[in-house]
Amino acid sequence: MIDLFPSKNLLKILFLLNAFIPLALSLTLFDWTILIINDSKNQALTTHCQTNGDDIGTKTLSPADKQAFLCPVLVKQRTVASCDMTLGNLHGRFDVLDWDRDRNRCVDKACLWHVNEDGVFLLLNGQWVLQYTWPK
Repeated sequence: MIDLFPSKNLLKILFLLNAFIPLALSLTLFDWTILIINDSKNQALTTHCQTNGDDIGTKTLSPADKQAFLCPVLVKQRTVASCDMTLGNLHGRFDVLDWDRDRNRCVDKACLWHVNEDGVFLLLNGQWVLQYTWPK
C-alpha cells in the first residue's frame, strides 16, 4: 500500500526549514560604519538616514561636525544605507552605503563622506572623490 502522508520526521524537518530560512536570510554578517562630515564653511548640514529601511533619525551638523552610524551587512539581502541631505538650499537623497558597490571601495569596514556645496565626496585611496552632485 502507498503511504499518502510523509513521515512525521519529514514533516518536522520541513516545518523547521520553513521557520528558520527567513531568519537565516536576515542575519547580520557584521556592521559597517558610515561617517559623514559637514565640510561646508558656514552652513549646517541636516541628514535623515535609513539603514536597510530602518530609520536612524535626523541630525543637524554644524560646519566641521561629524555623524557616525552603523549599517548591518545582511546575509542574502541587499544592504543599503541612504540619507536625505540638506545644505542651505541644496537637497538630495544619496546612497552612502550600497554593499554591492562599496564593499571593495571603502576600507576597514567604513565609508567616509565629506559633504559641501560642491557635492558629496567619498574617501577613496586617500583622496576625496566626488560621488554625487546636488540635484538641480
